[in-house]
Amino acid sequence: MIRRFVPLCLSLALAAVTALPACGGPQPVRGEEVEGLDDEAFSTGLDRRDLEKMLNENMKVLQSSAIIKRWEAEKSPAIAVLPLKNETSEHVESALESLMTDIETRLVNAGHVTVINRELQPQLIEEIRSQYSEAFDQSNIARWGKQIGARYFVTGKVYSADERKEDERRVQYFLFLQIIDAETSATVFQNKTSVTKALVN
Repeated sequence: MIRRFVPLCLSLALAAVTALPACGGPQPVRGEEVEGLDDEAFSTGLDRRDLEKMLNENMKVLQSSAIIKRWEAEKSPAIAVLPLKNETSEHVESALESLMTDIETRLVNAGHVTVINRELQPQLIEEIRSQYSEAFDQSNIARWGKQIGARYFVTGKVYSADERKEDERRVQYFLFLQIIDAETSATVFQNKTSVTKALVN
């Protein structure tokens, strides 16, 4: 019985050791396990925290703008969030998709408007995306509004400015947010926020 038990214990111990990650290499961790992990910049690239910061600042300005009183007078007009255009070299399309959902959520929770779910209009969303590779025709806004019953559209873009000096680099990112009246194509709100990332000695 003892002879069988010893090899079994050795086998279990060996399996446990081989399951451990190799010493000296990167170790997988969760954000809550390392203080400040979600705040640390890994590169000069645009990340989720940068986008959230810019969105927070834009939405704060929106909440104190004149359009809010207009929406209250109109008794919760319908609004739709259009795709945000990526004019940077960063591959942040999935992050911008998530940002659209954040905008919808904030508008819903603020209670000033009735938000039309963009997932119900996949064909329209694809049409708008295809326009981004061409000259954006704002005259289509009125047609889109009639198509989905939206009085206003939230739209915007992310763009950047990149500077280099020897082995240092500074990248400024901007989030431009705009609200358009679908009936008149007039811009009723716009604001720009920014963040800066850098590699310095």
